[in-house]
Amino acid sequence: MAAPTDRNIKIRFAFSVIGILVGASIFFVFGLHYENWNTALWGLLSALGAAVTLFVHVQYTRDVWRTFPYRLRYFMLTGCFIQLAGVCGFVAYLTLAITQHQHLKAYGNGFYLATIWCFMTWKWGFLLFYFSRAYRQLYLDIYTILPQEAKDDYKPYSNF
Repeated sequence: MAAPTDRNIKIRFAFSVIGILVGASIFFVFGLHYENWNTALWGLLSALGAAVTLFVHVQYTRDVWRTFPYRLRYFMLTGCFIQLAGVCGFVAYLTLAITQHQHLKAYGNGFYLATIWCFMTWKWGFLLFYFSRAYRQLYLDIYTILPQEAKDDYKPYSNF
């Protein structure tokens, strides 16, 4: 995998910052004004996923992952859990909205809006997993200890 260009990194930064701002604003607007705490908390979780994704990008530009590429595995796992939470919330809120015959409403327990923000949370979990995996693959491809041919010929305990 090729390293991302400076333009791509700036675009990733911009999308992550936009995700943080929109998720935080959803928390304040839907939580405090509309009192739809389901949507507000999923918006906050979405902002948290965007913030962690931004952290991964910032650490890549600072070249931290060059010395600690194994730490990206934890971010990949975090992304998987965020995706799982988003999918479970999406299914649960969609089921609740359909069974309770709700319409799209902002005030109170509007489950359709919570469904949308569960999807956004899933999206940020997926992006966290994807970019962590991409950066990890980039550094593992660069820093292999043995060439592929030597790995195939290596036989442990061949002297016995």
